[in-house]
Amino acid sequence: DEGVCLYLDGLSAQLHGDPETAARDRAIRDWLRNGGFDVIEIAAHDLHDRDAMTRHFRRLAHYLGMRSTRRRLRDDSSWFDGPEQAPAAGPGALRLVSPTPASRYVTCVPLVPLQAAAGAFGGADTIADESDGEEWEWVEIDTGRSLRRGMFVARVDGRSMEPRIPDGSYCLFAGPVTGTRQGRIVLARLLNAVDPDTGQRFTVKRYRSEKAVDEDGWRHLAIVLEPLNPDYEPIELAAEDESPVAVIAELIEVID
Repeated sequence: DEGVCLYLDGLSAQLHGDPETAARDRAIRDWLRNGGFDVIEIAAHDLHDRDAMTRHFRRLAHYLGMRSTRRRLRDDSSWFDGPEQAPAAGPGALRLVSPTPASRYVTCVPLVPLQAAAGAFGGADTIADESDGEEWEWVEIDTGRSLRRGMFVARVDGRSMEPRIPDGSYCLFAGPVTGTRQGRIVLARLLNAVDPDTGQRFTVKRYRSEKAVDEDGWRHLAIVLEPLNPDYEPIELAAEDESPVAVIAELIEVID
């Protein structure tokens, strides 16, 4: 039967960061997702972060159909009172907000699971416009950049893009990607492959392509999605009749 599972990451200092343990945990999470379960991943440091735990519990309430509880969690975080309090939010920290129409894409953007972004974006204006406004959280971020429609924040798991994107980082993305993709770090959906780092069909990598020019114009010969971490291998894709990858958005900034 379908359901929802909570995954607590990093509670054991001896096991956290162990490659074999990480690979086994990813396999379990993939098995659950392939079986129709939703998996909420909670990092150990999130347990002391009021905003992070509010996001996790609101997501759980959404899966359970508890709309009134979801709204109460957003409006009142007094339930969060542990012996240790999260440090004061610094530059780049995420803050959950209830946006007004005038503040959307001005001071805040949607917070979207990466898998959902890879599956739902693909040329649409914004993911949030496709819902009733309750589907996604909205977060206010500290950035010197101008926000626009098509931007969203998503958590990136895996170590293949370290040190630029640490495992579990929240990142600001923007789509659609216009102009050349060469050398950009992009969120992409793989059509006939999976990312070996996460076991998923979506990935965040640096985009490279080899092209050829003929009488009909230019065409891709190969597309390479490169990790920044030298311990990981690139994803090499042969471009045949159809592109083997759909580029959804580009990385703008690592937020937190």
